[in-house]
Amino acid sequence: MKTIYKVLYPLGYEEHEVADDFPTTLPFVAVPPLELENTQSQFFNFSKNKWEEAVTQDYSEKIELLENISTGLQAENERLAETVALQDTQLTDTQLALAEVYEMSVPLSKEV
Repeated sequence: MKTIYKVLYPLGYEEHEVADDFPTTLPFVAVPPLELENTQSQFFNFSKNKWEEAVTQDYSEKIELLENISTGLQAENERLAETVALQDTQLTDTQLALAEVYEMSVPLSKEV
């Protein structure tokens, strides 16, 4: 017999005794939970394949990810601002050219 743990969402687990050849598939894991005062105040981090205490999560990875996203968004905003400025310049040049064509055609219209 072996012990496997059913991962409960968002926190906690259920312990199950199963035959040694019983397959361990989601939502079950074979990794023993942490020994905590409140055993149900933990969650299983599937990407790290380990149990983590819910109240003392390491937020540094999430903060780093948010900082990277922020840096990327700032760079993208600057690029977009440059693109908009270039388009505004091109639009202004186009408007001036159209105004010149219009001014040239207006006297022709009056003469006809």
